[in-house]
Amino acid sequence: MSLLLAILFFAMFIGAAVRKSFSYGRIDYDFYEHPVQYIIILLFFLGMAVLSSYVFLVDMDIIK
Repeated sequence: MSLLLAILFFAMFIGAAVRKSFSYGRIDYDFYEHPVQYIIILLFFLGMAVLSSYVFLVDMDIIK
């Protein structure tokens, strides 16, 4: 499950970073109009992806 979450969050991060905008709910986050909110959300996506990857590696006993 943590591997799937890691893939999902990495995909969301890469998609938002490449397009420089994303929509969540009924709100559009654009780098040019809302740079602070955009960067905060990108850091959240990246942090959750790294955390999910770490949990996966610990569960597989790759990292002890």
